[in-house]
Amino acid sequence: MRLASLSGLGIAKLQVWPDNPDAWFARALGVVAPTALTEIESAPVSIAWMAPGEWLVIGPETDVERLRQRSADAAGAFGLMVDITHGRTVFELSGSGARNVLAAHSPLDFGDTAMPVGTACRSLLSDAGFFISRRPDRDGEPCFRLIVDQTMADYAARMLRATISGDIL
Repeated sequence: MRLASLSGLGIAKLQVWPDNPDAWFARALGVVAPTALTEIESAPVSIAWMAPGEWLVIGPETDVERLRQRSADAAGAFGLMVDITHGRTVFELSGSGARNVLAAHSPLDFGDTAMPVGTACRSLLSDAGFFISRRPDRDGEPCFRLIVDQTMADYAARMLRATISGDIL
């Protein structure tokens, strides 16, 4: 099992208020918006649905910034595009026991049926709010991306590492 802190990723939150946000998204970004509770890959970034008219963009910092600025230009006064890179920490958890580690701290079902590759949502990781997405498997084992507020990063890392090592369950 592997828990890694990922660096070099940018994160932006896009939020728009038109009558049809998915149509706006397709016009502004040239791709179909992710549906509820999903994440799409639009190389070199991934874009996750967060709520109607709200998306999270994750990828190389320069690419995320370029997309954030493009979205801000397209939305004008009808949107809010915020770079949240420096306020968040990104982890990746993968391996045969990843589901059990996450299940020890979250009420979500991490099985293949409930959370297939491409699923994305927000929930609780013990006392911390977090974003989680199911990434493509690594070496036949599940892989998850977790994003927590930077103020909770040390807490989340200690808790997950302790569960991985068997110090807490």
